[in-house]
Amino acid sequence: MLTGLKLGVGFLSGSVGVISEGIHSLLDLVSVAVGFFSIQAAGKPADQDHPFGHGKIETLSSLFEALLLVAAAGWIVYEGVDHLLHPREIQYQTLAMISILVSLGVSYAVYRNNIKAAQETESSAIHVNALHFLADVIASAGVLIGLLLLRWTGWLMIDPIVAFSVAGYILLISAKQVKMALLELTDTQLPVKEVKFIQTILNQFQNKIIETHDLRTRRSGVTRHIDFHLVVCGEDSVHSSHALCDEIEGKILEKFSNASINIHVEPCEHKNDPCEHTVCIADCPLRKKRQAK
Repeated sequence: MLTGLKLGVGFLSGSVGVISEGIHSLLDLVSVAVGFFSIQAAGKPADQDHPFGHGKIETLSSLFEALLLVAAAGWIVYEGVDHLLHPREIQYQTLAMISILVSLGVSYAVYRNNIKAAQETESSAIHVNALHFLADVIASAGVLIGLLLLRWTGWLMIDPIVAFSVAGYILLISAKQVKMALLELTDTQLPVKEVKFIQTILNQFQNKIIETHDLRTRRSGVTRHIDFHLVVCGEDSVHSSHALCDEIEGKILEKFSNASINIHVEPCEHKNDPCEHTVCIADCPLRKKRQAK
């Protein structure tokens, strides 16, 4: 209904700013629909054909939604150039301002609801959907200011200038989301802050292990995939090594509840070193040798 209102008033008034808002709202509807179905698909459990789950469906969805924003910005620029070359009087200015004001309030309420859900679920699809509505809020505010200035000054160039500003803002937030989606699709490691946090957790177990190495991380949808090699005393039992892995996994899952963790356990290389410990401790001679290198 809101989309129809803005498009109807936009074409009735001839304001490219209001029309651009209507197009943006139409894309919001598409975004909501795509996001809904992608989240449903991404939430399916792993199967024989998708042993790592379906998380990247959500990432593809967020990329598609971001590209829709880029397309919308391109259309707005095209219309803005046309109005810049062929200025025209804006009709029904009061009606246009009322429709934009209503749109601003509704979009802000939806944005707050979506951004809260995105933070709770860490869903990239919900996050980009929230960005759609945030862009709608900013754009509506810009169009409203433009209409007010147009009424006070009568300068027709304000309308396409506002449209260009809206398009620029949309491109800015869509570029950020496209970058995030592409990084995730190409299995880029988790943000440095998160990797450092994982390493900090591993360092808490230094009195029980020899070392960890080959830490690899990536993200797929809401799931963080974390794997590394864990070197323990070669005299340790399978049972104790497994219990240690469970303990480490538990610590990581306290921070990243949706993480998928894979730990490859390796025995220490103490065959040619004197070792009397049945469980490696802080003064393990092999550990001292490694630290000295």
